[in-house]
Amino acid sequence: MTTCFTPFEMVYGKLAMMSVKFEHKTLRIAIDLDINIFAAQQDRILQLNALDEIRKSALQHAETIQNQHMKWHNKYIKDKAFKLGNWALLYGSRYMDNLGKLQTHWLRPYEVIETFPNDAVQLANIDPIKFKLLVNGHCLCLYHKPLSKEEFLQQFTILEGFGIPATKEGGLVIPPSS
Repeated sequence: MTTCFTPFEMVYGKLAMMSVKFEHKTLRIAIDLDINIFAAQQDRILQLNALDEIRKSALQHAETIQNQHMKWHNKYIKDKAFKLGNWALLYGSRYMDNLGKLQTHWLRPYEVIETFPNDAVQLANIDPIKFKLLVNGHCLCLYHKPLSKEEFLQQFTILEGFGIPATKEGGLVIPPSS
């Protein structure tokens, strides 16, 4: 009977390697050592059951971690609600690799034509020549229209109601500093 031995390490502090037969318990080794096979089978079944419990525990732990990550991620997501007639800026993904400091990554304002339940938004440009564009709502940012001169002056007349004086032209009267 020949046995296959793995090489021994000749380094101080290392354990000698056992034969392959002893490393991997086989039926022949069990018979040679008079090991109770029934007890070994029961022990193996207990090990497999313990393995199932470890797997379940790992799955529960992974699910808990994923829920924590999702909760943290959703805390910082702002809901973007676009309505008919709003203006929105479209993110230009072609600028994603360009890290220029002073360059904008948002494309010109578009008018919201229609919104869909899956966060898709249909846009139209605000130029006289209109074309429609369907984009993902996550690529949009709400754009506030610039004020016309009348709207600008109307804001100052509203401020008069709060005790802030305005001139006849609608501008603010700033008292001279002393």
